[in-house]
Amino acid sequence: MGHQPSVAPTITRRFASDLAASELCADLDALSDLPADDLVQLYRDVLTGLLDMHCPAVKVRRRPKKATPWFDADCRAARRCTRAADRRFRRSRRRADKLEWDKRMKSMRSLYADKHNRYWRNEIRVNKGNTRGLWRTLHGALGDSARDDDSPFRADDFAKYFKDKVDSVGASAAATPLCDVPRRVTSSLADSAAVTVDEVAKLISSAPNKTCQLDIAPTWLVKDMIGLLSLFIALLISKSLTTGCFPGEFKEAIVRPLLKRDGLDLTDLKNYTGQFPTCHSFLSYWRGWFNSSSGTPGR
Repeated sequence: MGHQPSVAPTITRRFASDLAASELCADLDALSDLPADDLVQLYRDVLTGLLDMHCPAVKVRRRPKKATPWFDADCRAARRCTRAADRRFRRSRRRADKLEWDKRMKSMRSLYADKHNRYWRNEIRVNKGNTRGLWRTLHGALGDSARDDDSPFRADDFAKYFKDKVDSVGASAAATPLCDVPRRVTSSLADSAAVTVDEVAKLISSAPNKTCQLDIAPTWLVKDMIGLLSLFIALLISKSLTTGCFPGEFKEAIVRPLLKRDGLDLTDLKNYTGQFPTCHSFLSYWRGWFNSSSGTPGR
């Protein structure tokens, strides 16, 4: 008989096992001398590489949807019941379930039409005599209401406008006499106690499941992997506190300009206000640690 070629065994690779074998979960003593910025870069490189391997990013097409401000809790409940009837019919294929699904579908569409008509009729009645409000209502009913994304300004225009606004406020208060604030000696961050693994696990577990597009990994994934990541995150936070250096990558934020109210002119910068910035989720871990220690480094 001829020689049979050897067949390579099939190995199942999972995210947790690959993460456990990475530098983030290896001997952390070798990483203790790295600055906070290098630790953040290592965190990004490892997690990004694992995410690209296990769940690579894909491009999806987002189709614009018409505004439905009339969609309320009653509509959501009707849609939920209709979908449940649909799933029941697809499982059983019984005529009775088919009739129930048709009944739910007709009732839901009737409710949608009634909510739609009532809402826009009320908007027309409220804006009676207000030409601008009536035009805004008409655009909303047609599904092409103006959005903040339609602003003709660039990010540099908003930055300059808000900077000039802050400078003008400072100039107007320049003549105000300075307030004599007594100085007191406080502990420095270098005197703070090291952040423990238990504290990190508690802070991250209690953090809300919110994810910013700046985050390296989604919050829910960090929570699921907290048993593997808590040691490294504790090292990162402790290094930042003891050296007094906040990682530069976490200083970035996303600020979206919003209209102060609907119907204002999109071409006037005075009609915009800055939304609360969206930041890295890591900021919540730092803030949680300071809140739990009452802001006192030595606790």
